[in-house]
Amino acid sequence: MSRRARLTIAAAIAVLSAIGIVVLALQLRSHDDHASRLPVRFERRAAGAPFAGYGETRIDVDGRCRRVAVADTGPLRADGLRDHVNLGAYAGMLFVFDGDTKASFTMAGVTDPLEIAWYTADGTRVGGAHLAPCPDRGQADCPIYSSRRTYRLAFERRGGNPPPPQLTACS
Repeated sequence: MSRRARLTIAAAIAVLSAIGIVVLALQLRSHDDHASRLPVRFERRAAGAPFAGYGETRIDVDGRCRRVAVADTGPLRADGLRDHVNLGAYAGMLFVFDGDTKASFTMAGVTDPLEIAWYTADGTRVGGAHLAPCPDRGQADCPIYSSRRTYRLAFERRGGNPPPPQLTACS
């Protein structure tokens, strides 16, 4: 192979490498931009009793770092705190959705009052409500609770104290 052919090949490889580096840098920048729109970063691990099958994380609740159960699939979100009379060491439940939503909540089959707050992906509170028990009726006969704005996360806990104004992870 001639020297000129080798130089042409080397130049072509250098140009393709430079293009690859630029494309990679743009993808990494795009990933970082996307990551900033994702929900507050929570360290998630498997939950213990009484929430076997759920995840758990820690959030700041009333100025203390507290464990909360994580419902991040459709079936877990549908069950929520229903049938969980004793929360054990958990301060409540964090509902995590894949994208912004206006999904509603009902208290069908729930025996104790709850408080709920809805949050955007960055943890900003956009609404809240006191949820009245509706233990002896089906979903069709119980009130429906909805946020007026879209949200990504919801936090429920036993009634009496409203959830935090800002949702923040802690360790």
